[in-house]
Amino acid sequence: DRPDPPRALRLSGLSGTSLSLAWDPGFNGGLPQHFLLRAEGPDAPPPPAALVTSGFELTLAGLRPATPYDVTVRARNARGESAPARLRVVTSALREAPPPAREERPAAPPGGPEASVDP
Repeated sequence: DRPDPPRALRLSGLSGTSLSLAWDPGFNGGLPQHFLLRAEGPDAPPPPAALVTSGFELTLAGLRPATPYDVTVRARNARGESAPARLRVVTSALREAPPPAREERPAAPPGGPEASVDP
């Protein structure tokens, strides 16, 4: 039989350019299965599907900040693919990095550090 869809698809991590997903496998149809993940965003051609051959989690990188993505995960075995599990996720907005801290140094004494005063 074809596998059942993945269950409990959930977000396990998020940044401005990546998202991490986890899921629980459904019934495998009595055959080894693997999973196909796809994240589709607006105004962009769909990226190729990511293939997970072991485990039940994956991080998708190279995404746009503050952008909604429709994520689908399908199980596949030798008999075919399952219906998709779906999740809509919005990546985080990138925050500007704060300016580097300036190191404060005490001012050199008048005449410079090597100046000496003759008595």
